[in-house]
Amino acid sequence: MNRKLRILSSEDDEGIRALLFSLLSEHGHEVEFARCSDEIFKNLGRAKYDLLILDVNTPGINGYKVAEKISENITNRPKILIYTARDIREEELQFTLSGADAIVQKGASCEKVICAIDELFSASPPRPVPAGDTPPAPEKEGSNMPEAQASERSRPTSEKIHEDLRYCIAKTTQLEDSLKLKNIRYEEFIRDLLKEKQRTEKNYLEFKRIEGEVLRLKNWGYAVAAISVLAIIRSWL
Repeated sequence: MNRKLRILSSEDDEGIRALLFSLLSEHGHEVEFARCSDEIFKNLGRAKYDLLILDVNTPGINGYKVAEKISENITNRPKILIYTARDIREEELQFTLSGADAIVQKGASCEKVICAIDELFSASPPRPVPAGDTPPAPEKEGSNMPEAQASERSRPTSEKIHEDLRYCIAKTTQLEDSLKLKNIRYEEFIRDLLKEKQRTEKNYLEFKRIEGEVLRLKNWGYAVAAISVLAIIRSWL
């Protein structure tokens, strides 16, 4: 690809930033870096970029959410490449829902990174698939899933996405039911605790009443005893 690109990357690791800058500059591209998701949006507001290279663990909101917001809100947006240290086979659904155009595993060779970018800006359109035909599976190079995903061939089918969404909804509903049950049990516990507190307070008041009666009777006894002693003394005089 002869086109020179203006690229914005959200990579915050100094070592990887240096690697990307050196690699992309060598191929004639202009590279800028943002340290967090807020800087990405600020830069997009003041300049036009051809490509965004988004780290998944971007400070602020993660790279998938950044890609999703950009895809939903920016017309004629830049191409988006997700650059992640996570296992991309476990994040197919997040990648698809984000609207990003490609994904590359960190640690991939420099050649694979450049190839992924070249495919994004390739002038040749993808070969159309006749209705009813199944697209051919991508060639495997020692892996179940290629590290660079630049087209629909690497994305899960619509049926798989719907299945995953139904699973997420079911899990969310199950979690909500569990929380409701815990709240009910908690409320019952609080009611029992309040009842026990009321019983304790009632018992305490009864105890204080009996203690007062005992003290009153004790004082009365002392008074009677004193009067009796005085009467005996007077009888002796």
